[in-house]
Amino acid sequence: MGINRVKYRLRSTESQTSVNTDTFINVQLEGNERLLPYNDINRIVDAGEVFNNERQSTTKYRIIGNFKPIMSNVLFNVSGNDSWYTFLEPSYLDDPYDNPDTGQEPLTWGQSYDQNLKEQDGWFGHYDPNIIISGSCDFNTMEPKKERFSFKPNDVNQNLKNWELTVTYPWSADTTHDLVSGNTNGGLRLIGANESIVSDRPLMMFNTPVHHNLMQGDRVRLVGLSLPIFDGDYRVVRTGLDNGDDKEYYFSVNIDYDVTINTALDTRMKRLVGGQESEYYIRLFKKVRTVNTTINNGIIENDDYELYPTAFAKTVFSDEVCQFAVNEDIEVKDLRDNLGRPLSEIFITMIKTQANFFTPIQVGLEMGNVDGIHNDDELPHLRLLHENGVIAPVDDPQQDPFISPTPLNPSAHITDDYYHGDIVEYNKFECLEYTLAMVGHRFNTNNRTEPLYETSFFPRNKAKGPRHEGYFYHPHHKMKIRDFSNYVEQGDSNTFGIPDYAENLGDGRWLWRDLLDIGLNDGQYVTLNYPFLNGAHYLYQNFCIPVRRQDPFGQYGLYYGPRFSPNNVPITFPPFDIVGSGRGNQFTVKSAEEDC
Repeated sequence: MGINRVKYRLRSTESQTSVNTDTFINVQLEGNERLLPYNDINRIVDAGEVFNNERQSTTKYRIIGNFKPIMSNVLFNVSGNDSWYTFLEPSYLDDPYDNPDTGQEPLTWGQSYDQNLKEQDGWFGHYDPNIIISGSCDFNTMEPKKERFSFKPNDVNQNLKNWELTVTYPWSADTTHDLVSGNTNGGLRLIGANESIVSDRPLMMFNTPVHHNLMQGDRVRLVGLSLPIFDGDYRVVRTGLDNGDDKEYYFSVNIDYDVTINTALDTRMKRLVGGQESEYYIRLFKKVRTVNTTINNGIIENDDYELYPTAFAKTVFSDEVCQFAVNEDIEVKDLRDNLGRPLSEIFITMIKTQANFFTPIQVGLEMGNVDGIHNDDELPHLRLLHENGVIAPVDDPQQDPFISPTPLNPSAHITDDYYHGDIVEYNKFECLEYTLAMVGHRFNTNNRTEPLYETSFFPRNKAKGPRHEGYFYHPHHKMKIRDFSNYVEQGDSNTFGIPDYAENLGDGRWLWRDLLDIGLNDGQYVTLNYPFLNGAHYLYQNFCIPVRRQDPFGQYGLYYGPRFSPNNVPITFPPFDIVGSGRGNQFTVKSAEEDC
């Protein structure tokens, strides 16, 4: 296709007298825009105010954080690879430093065990005794190995997770457990009555399995005493023992000690505030949403979160720090806590998996080592739980020390709909919950779980004794999202703006605490403040996850050490579990309160 070229000849080329002329075209430009009129729809927008309004009204949260492990394999396996049987192998019984010409006998098992068992950064293991082979300086941890406790996927089998996590919130309450509700009386269970000396006067001292939350001068209501005439309200004259210990578990009242009190008859206490009795219950934590779990070839797959090692981050014990990120936004708009209030806290809940190596998770409460705590199998004492629930015959020298108490839950899993959270006290006059004891999860290795006593059909060929002491940890880790006011508000039928969660006292009064705006300090020690971006709140927190042993100092009867037969004959099934070395207080404490 050709191109049409148009040529124009200027007039100046026609003759010397011709000149070019300018041509003007009139073009009219019109606009269709007008200035905005200055009226009441014009205003100055405060960007800070808009941001704060969005921040306060948004109920969507995005959660990330770090897990820092504090763990050890001090309760290691007895049989199998990397167990104490390892030190029975010939290479470990032979002393590599001996001159073969001396004819010296090989090491005994005890000498081999003492010489080759090492501890490194809290982990127990061994080196190869042959110092000339390659890898002799490699430290081999005993089973359970460090990899079985790690938060990252199991190194032995990538499909088996060591831990699972989910997001929970206080959803409901268990008010029927014997600890908080008896057959005839409600209130916190009392498990002991002893003598205390206050101002040279013998008075009655009671103790509770969990914290009593009492202070000197508080009023307390006692019910269910063996002599009903003494049921009533008393002033707490002192907390703790005569030497000042265990202030959280013991308290004394103005009852002469010569009165016979039997606390086995469903004896209860209730703290009084302004004549109002406190309520006691076990909180239940529910998942914020249904966990996306599927079971594939027997393996639970959970895509609610990501968990991976944090780059270049380790604890002082050289354990890897791991970061977690919850994949889905957490929406709390329509969620209420167990008291019907808007949520002020959510929890990251950790569940230790069995991973074909550990026993199921037993759920209990962390209680005090106080009088009467061993005598009631209805008290779910975390440090007393073990797998076996039947006492061996009395003539069996390997008998268990006691029946395991009944756990709150004998087997907790990531697929459960809700979990036991803690035991709390709540008083309508204070509109405040006090945590009296935390829930803990207890587990052991399968290798250390054995039958109660040896028979020809069921021999003790592994643990060589009742090694029922296991590990425990606290599964629930709080992330605070809102604060309630430090001040209790009061209103009546003429008061405007009473929240729907206010407590009705039944006499025309309502009490409540205001839910504070994010970033507002109402006398709190720390102002609650966290980033808000892209229409969501961002929560970030570091959590230390200690995994402790149940009875490190032999105080609860689970420690496996030297035992005696009914005839006081020493029985030894070495090796004994490693015992802790206790240390006294490194600070000065007040030995006792002044007598009132």
